[in-house]
Amino acid sequence: MVAVVCTILCSVMIAGSQILADVTLGDEVPDGAWFYTLAILTMWFTVVGMILDAYLRAMKWSGTFVTISLGRLLFNIGLNVWLLVGLDMGVEGLLLGNLAATVLHTTVLMAVFVRSRGRYCTDREIGRHMYRFAAPLVITALASMAMHEADRYFLRIWVSMEEVGVYSLAHKIGFAVNTLCLLPVTSIWHVTIYDIEKLPNARDTFARVFGWFASGLGIVLLGAALTVHPVLPLLTPEAYGDSIDLISVILLGFFAFGLSFMFEVPLLLTKKTKLTVPGSIAGLVVNVLANMLLIPLIGGWGAAWAGVLTYLTFSFLIYAAARKVMPIPYQWTQFIGATAGLCLTWLAVRYWVFPVTGVVGQLAVSVGVCALWAVVLLRKDGMKLLAQRRRSTRAECSMLSENSGLVQEPQRSESAPV
Repeated sequence: MVAVVCTILCSVMIAGSQILADVTLGDEVPDGAWFYTLAILTMWFTVVGMILDAYLRAMKWSGTFVTISLGRLLFNIGLNVWLLVGLDMGVEGLLLGNLAATVLHTTVLMAVFVRSRGRYCTDREIGRHMYRFAAPLVITALASMAMHEADRYFLRIWVSMEEVGVYSLAHKIGFAVNTLCLLPVTSIWHVTIYDIEKLPNARDTFARVFGWFASGLGIVLLGAALTVHPVLPLLTPEAYGDSIDLISVILLGFFAFGLSFMFEVPLLLTKKTKLTVPGSIAGLVVNVLANMLLIPLIGGWGAAWAGVLTYLTFSFLIYAAARKVMPIPYQWTQFIGATAGLCLTWLAVRYWVFPVTGVVGQLAVSVGVCALWAVVLLRKDGMKLLAQRRRSTRAECSMLSENSGLVQEPQRSESAPV
């Protein structure tokens, strides 16, 4: 079903690839339609591969998942280097390399799936259930994509291309860091929530996981926001220096966006995914209005703060909808205090410590403050988990010892003389 829907959408997009190229790339890129065709084909294989990828996560075959993913990464890197450097194919080489790697990745996943489950077959009843569950999520995903990408088009209207380039670099770095943080977590999280639901204290467990997730994500993003100051000037021209502080605001927005993956849990468990649609539409509306109001005033900074407002609106409207379905006792006082503390730490280090510290010192301070926050926010729960693990290990050893005694006792009685 996913392949059919994706085929229809991709066919329409390929048919209109020239229009897409003219609108987004302009006349400066004569091969824009061909580039879009390659990108759309890559998207088709990516979407189909995501379904097969989800099967590995559902079966918890982490070794197979990591092996295939790592193989795809190495193949993609090697092919891209050969096409870009060896054959000097430029953008076309990059897109062709991505397409080839995606096709190979999806083919391997398909082989694993067919070998373990057999050939594909059609079940209309399951299809109807999937449609009711997934259709609202498609709308939410499209709205989220628009939230992520729309600001660049508004920037092209009101600011120079140089400022668009600076903002694009900042957004790309922020998005990459956020993806590296969220992708491993969400890959297993959307499977694990159904196991947690079966626990007697499921809601309390979800609340604790939210606290760990928010703390961990906040610490990692704080580290990224600080380390770009000494690292980025070494990697980019001086013209991109203004992107350094923009990255911090963009990461703040992505932090707010990441919370939605925790807030949406009740809607996924109860299959009321349609309640995600109002939040996504409202977030998109806020994004458009905020960009139109703020970009003419403060340029790229306006786009960055528009993202923060957008993701706050999106995530907390998701929370409001989910709370009516299944209230989860989140520790809001701890969350607000930790978030405020992380933000104040960035301000203090950025404007009081960094101006009087060299590159090595800035890196050391960045690592130090993140380690300190990790101890403050995660030590207590970490010690509890460690103690629980030790008790569980002792209980397992005790049970094994008792079972061993029960097995050996009949053997002694059988060997005794009658």
